[in-house]
Amino acid sequence: VSRGLGDVYKRQGIMGLAMTSCEDWLEENPKYSMDNTVIFSSQETAEQALDACYGYLTSQDCFGQGLYEMSVGSSGLSWCQTNGAEPDRYASLNASPAGDALLWAWRGLYKAIQECNSFIVNMNASSLSDDLKKDYTAQASFIRGLCYYYLSMMWGDVPLRIDPSTSDAVSLSKSPFTKVVEQIFIDWNYAYDNLPEGGEHLDGYIDKLGVAAYLAKLNWLLSCNPDFDDAQRKAYLNDAKTWCDQVYGKYSLQSRYADLFVNHVQNSPESIFQINFTTASDYAWNRLNWIFAADNVSQGTAYQRIRATKAFHDLFRGTYPGDPRYDATFLTRWYDVKSGSSYHLVSDSVYTYPYKSYKSKTTSRVADAVAYIPYDQMADPTNPTVDELTALQEQFYTENPTTGEHTVVNLVGQFATSVGDHAGWPLWKKQIDFNCQAQQSNNNIILYRYADFLLLMADVYNELDQTGRAISLVNEVLTRARNSVSPAAAQPADFAADLTKDQVRDKIFYERLFELAAEPDMYIEIRRGGTETLKKALEIVNRHNITYEHCEGEAQHNNPDQRFRDRYFGADATFYGKVTDESFLKKNLHLPIPHSELSSNDGLSAADQNYGY
Repeated sequence: VSRGLGDVYKRQGIMGLAMTSCEDWLEENPKYSMDNTVIFSSQETAEQALDACYGYLTSQDCFGQGLYEMSVGSSGLSWCQTNGAEPDRYASLNASPAGDALLWAWRGLYKAIQECNSFIVNMNASSLSDDLKKDYTAQASFIRGLCYYYLSMMWGDVPLRIDPSTSDAVSLSKSPFTKVVEQIFIDWNYAYDNLPEGGEHLDGYIDKLGVAAYLAKLNWLLSCNPDFDDAQRKAYLNDAKTWCDQVYGKYSLQSRYADLFVNHVQNSPESIFQINFTTASDYAWNRLNWIFAADNVSQGTAYQRIRATKAFHDLFRGTYPGDPRYDATFLTRWYDVKSGSSYHLVSDSVYTYPYKSYKSKTTSRVADAVAYIPYDQMADPTNPTVDELTALQEQFYTENPTTGEHTVVNLVGQFATSVGDHAGWPLWKKQIDFNCQAQQSNNNIILYRYADFLLLMADVYNELDQTGRAISLVNEVLTRARNSVSPAAAQPADFAADLTKDQVRDKIFYERLFELAAEPDMYIEIRRGGTETLKKALEIVNRHNITYEHCEGEAQHNNPDQRFRDRYFGADATFYGKVTDESFLKKNLHLPIPHSELSSNDGLSAADQNYGY
């Protein structure tokens, strides 16, 4: 259930109650700017303070930009310009400890934790009723656990701050991953035990059922973790099943997949937990349109900073041709709203991979034809070859109206070499706001949704040798995808009933990538099984023929613009399709700790930096 921040920030007192300077987050005393006895003297003022704890999740540091940017941009399946800037580093899986977005994400999570720590202590010390104390501290405990969930899954061992910060408490060493996870369980179990069954919190707060769904997810992730022994993983798996059984059937799937990624007036029935944004706030900014959109998609300002890799696009497009989720996940052609034209011409449209616009007559000023990769003509629709494109591109050509001579449209040159623009990579579409103004988007973000839950529940049942049940759970998600359009699409087809346990495990891995691409847990999703699942995801890129040609083939010797290159991960050209560098994989299980944290926290030293950085 979402935190409705559009309503929250209309309460003018909140910024004065809890919002403090982000630049001073390490040194500050996080007590509220008003006297605590005043803030916690009534339900109304206590609720405002609780709203501020939720509010920090929407900041530019957190899901408003930094945390979301690092999760999707550093996932391994996203592309950024190869220009040496911070996005180049994190998209190349070599994130800089000095990067701004990295610092924002870390800082934003700890800022929310600080506010929750203070809230819990001061709420419990107040004269308010015991029932209200339990309710509100349970919600703050959930938020704190959520922040440590992202910190532990993305950074590993991190400082564990559970008391209100003072100048002495800033110096704190790292706690082991297992200790941090233990605290998440404490916070979420407390939240579950003390939140009401539901109803009164459907206006925007987490409820008991939502916490149960998160406990299912946490246990499932730990059951996938290769650092635990078989007995531990089995215990986590059984606990995950218990929580899954409690949650199953209590939510429903959004009837139309694309409607998940809009500005919901009310929560989607699929939303387990979401955060809502408003452009009226100077603090709670959704800047994701600025990160993911091209400048001419809307009237807003955008940078197309993070895009999808060609390899993952082709895997999705070739696996499920006609899947309605495809058009909700990738943006490959759109109308240029800033062209100033009052009518639609093809020349006003913008095309990216796998399309290329061109002029069929060289004397025409209008590009009235579009070349494309004909996937249905490829031997492997998930992975076109350079030779196939060379042979097929004869069907696309520019014509000299005087001589009748024609020149083929060079798709190989467009997509396997650097051409000095972004056209070689599709956009991630889910966080593009076509009504965006300036840099702020109104779109809300579902952090956890029921389709994610159903797919992880399927994985749990499959690992517990109930493969038939697992298949039926996956097919619920696939059926919704097909029925997202009318008439219903043929793809994605249901999983066959006779699949083996190993086959279902493998297919669920890819199905989660397709369903949840470019969503908030993308970094965590790809690394949930350690180096094994990270390697599996990166080899999607490494075995892609066009990407390989761009990076390691003959074309890479003749690339005119080094700012627009593809990436090849953890291997050299002699190991086509493989990721062979185990140290590279180990390094990229976690993000680096920001330099500023290492330098300002006396409890840490350079030796505490994560492996490989």
